[in-house]
Amino acid sequence: MYYNGAKIFLISFLVSLFTSIIVCAVFFFVIPRTSAGADRMVPDLVGSTPEQARMIAESKGLLLVVGGEEENKKVPENLICRQTPLPGSVVRSKSTVTVFISRGSNEIEVPDLKGMGLSEATVRLSQLGLKIGAVKSEENLQIPKDKIISTEPMAGIKVKKGSAISVILSQGAELIRVPRLIGKSLSTAKRIIEEKGFAVGKVTYEVSTEYNVGIVMRQHPGARKKAKKGSKIDLVVATVLE
Repeated sequence: MYYNGAKIFLISFLVSLFTSIIVCAVFFFVIPRTSAGADRMVPDLVGSTPEQARMIAESKGLLLVVGGEEENKKVPENLICRQTPLPGSVVRSKSTVTVFISRGSNEIEVPDLKGMGLSEATVRLSQLGLKIGAVKSEENLQIPKDKIISTEPMAGIKVKKGSAISVILSQGAELIRVPRLIGKSLSTAKRIIEEKGFAVGKVTYEVSTEYNVGIVMRQHPGARKKAKKGSKIDLVVATVLE
């Protein structure tokens, strides 16, 4: 009886010891590995370059795969604009994070080309993915000759990449010869001024013994000089003492 009791005790002890070893092994080796494989939080890679994203992913124990390119109005070209799984997702170690690279927006804002020369404007548009379209010209008193007055579409309008932008160049101010007005009546002088493309400027009166009343005795600019079309011609008209 004593022998059987000792044998049973020994067997129970060995079973308990073996069970304890197995439990300890599970806690120390199996559970940590299982937990480590499931506890990876996906980082936010949007806005990073592919190289930066790859380094971040690898530091988190994840793998990075580029899924392709796509148009995106908010994220600049060549940066990551979308990822899956989403940032903050919990995944297993060595899981794959797929990212997509932005091609930028297909819409481009027309720049302000006013005052630029044609060659400068061509380079500027080319840098933005646009090109010069039709080139027209018109007279303009404010913009120097051969400089851009305006564009079509106007500056600030968004167009598709590759669109042609028409420009209007200034012909500058047309210079025309000033007519001779001295010796003519004021009414006649005004009519000639307007017919020649000028405007009547300041009209003053001076006493004269040489010219009859109401006759132009001086003018500015002088006759035969060249002036801008639309500019004013000042007149001095003869009068008498009152």
